Formats: sequence, structure tokens, C-alpha cells
Amino acid sequence: METLPCPICGLKSFESYIEVPDRFNATARWKIVRSPSSGLIMLNPRPDASEIAGYYHEGPEGSYDPHLHESRATSTEERLYLTARSLLLSRKSSMVLSGSLKPASECRILDIGCSTGDLLNCLHLKKGIPAENLAGIETDPDAASAAETHRGIRIYRKGVHELKRENTFDRIVFWHVLEHLHDLNGILRECARRLNNRGIMVIALPNPESRDARHYRENWIAWDAPRHLWHFTPSTLGTLLERHGLEISRTGSWLPDTLYNCWKSEKLIANFENRTFGFREITETLLQTTLGLASSIFNLRNASSIVYYVRRGERN
Repeated sequence: METLPCPICGLKSFESYIEVPDRFNATARWKIVRSPSSGLIMLNPRPDASEIAGYYHEGPEGSYDPHLHESRATSTEERLYLTARSLLLSRKSSMVLSGSLKPASECRILDIGCSTGDLLNCLHLKKGIPAENLAGIETDPDAASAAETHRGIRIYRKGVHELKRENTFDRIVFWHVLEHLHDLNGILRECARRLNNRGIMVIALPNPESRDARHYRENWIAWDAPRHLWHFTPSTLGTLLERHGLEISRTGSWLPDTLYNCWKSEKLIANFENRTFGFREITETLLQTTLGLASSIFNLRNASSIVYYVRRGERN
């Protein structure tokens, strides 16, 4: 375990924010704190980099979804999740390429935390980006093996520093990944260096100010302690990016996360209370999803997840 200062302001003083359970271990409680100086919400203390792998495992809530692939899906719920994930890939890949001025044949894309390589595979097969222009980074051995075996995508298992020094990219994707990274500043610094002049980072993050976060409080699935180390708002992410010569150029939302967060939060509560996930829970999931979607249409800050498009600052 380790305790660390705020990665934005460097100060070690924090105020308590919320205490949350581990969805894979009902008896474990984790402290999430807030820096009064920078406003950053973060897990502190936390497992260090050598310990964290042990927390990505199966439990009563189910398997860790982002690492799930076809060969390991055993339940109807897991198969439905994979089907939905597959159906949404085309929309996600379009968001990644949004605003690109280059033809697809010339785009170079790096997916940090690419899991089983599904997004990269979709960019290749459906968007026409050559396989040699695609690269993924995935440290989970099972997910990386699935990406290499089933997708034919070049996967780097040790991190961004494993790439050749001259490798640069038009898109660098952190899709629900930045919140997992221990070496936050180190990876952002390296990725900023590898971003082409007109390149864009696409960063999707859960939103701790969302309506569903406020509704579910400590049982909000996207706290996901201790796997999620950081919880960014638009303000705190913008301040962090400025340290690396980057700025947020625009934002959007990823609406499917509203259903996912409400469904998983209701399921988490039912599991902790030893209840079957039945009609009442399904009805509540649909109600909270509808309310969340409606509120995010009028105010992005209510959205379950925010997608940030990040570029180099004008002075860089």
C-alpha cells in the first residue's frame, strides 16, 4: 500500500470525500479523498503498482468486464455484455476519428489499455486503417494474449516506453483507462511527446459529478475502488493536462455508460443485500437510466461519462 501527494498540486493534505466498497469484496472499504487545493478526487491510500493486479479478479459481482473476451464468457449476462460492446464499437471508433483531416489510410492510432483489441480491430476492418498503423498497450496478460491471438494487432505489454522513440500518432486513446494509471504524469508526459502536431488524445472518463454518482453515492459502480485511482472533473483534468502542454478542445458524452452504471450499481446493491436481481431492480435501473439520460441532455456535467478531445496547447 502507498500514500501519495496530489499529482496536480503536489500537496499531501486531503479532506475526506467518500468511503466506498470493493465490488469484488463486500467487506473491504476504501477511502476516497479530495485535494482542497486542486480539487482532485482520488483513492488514497491505494495498492501500489506491484499489488494492483491482484484486485482485477472475479468476485460475487462478476468478472472484470473490460478484460472479458469470448472464450471466457460463461454466463448469459457476460454474453449480453459482449454483444452490446461489439454493437457499439463502430460508434466508438467514429468518435475516436472525429475531426480527423487525414484519410484513414494515413492515420496512426495508439490505444492505451486496449484490453482485447476490439476497438483497434474495428478501426482496421470497418474504418480502413492499415493494421501496421495501429498499436495497443495492454498489461493484463490474458487480455493482451486475446488481442494478439484473435485480432492480429501489435500489442505492447510493458507500457508506452516500450514503443520506438520515433513512433508518433494522430490519435492516442485512453478509453476508461486514465483512471487506472499509477504513473499518471509520466504516461501523460510521454504521450504528449508522441502526439503529432494536429493529433488528438481521446480520453473517456467516468464523471464523479454525474447524476448517477449523486444518486448511488458509495454504491456507484464507477468508484470501482481500488482499480480506479483517480476521479476527474472537467476542471481537474484540464488543470492536469496543462502541466503537459495540453488542453481540452471539446467534450462529448458516451450515453451507453448511463445504462451500464445504473445496471451495475443496482446489481451491486442487490448483491451486498443478498437480494436477487429481479423485476424491482430492473425497473429501478430503467428509471434511473432514463433520468440520467434526460439530465445529461441539458447539462453535460450530469453525464455518466465524459469524452474529452485533447490537443497540444497553442503555445506548444
